Amino acid sequence: MKELFDFIKLRKKYNTLETKYESLVADVKNECFKKILDKIGEPLEIKRLREENKRLRIKLKELKKCTKG
Repeated sequence: MKELFDFIKLRKKYNTLETKYESLVADVKNECFKKILDKIGEPLEIKRLREENKRLRIKLKELKKCTKG
């Protein structure tokens, strides 16, 4: 009888651990997916920032000319 209870207890523990494992695997997959999407978006962000930087430099040059002249 004790062996049966021990078996049931171990089985319950195994099922709990298996559920936690599956949950962790799903979380890791979601995080990896988010990181991949972030990496894909980085080149677009860099391009946008470079264009904005270029535009601001031109504007700064024009403002400097106006203050001098």
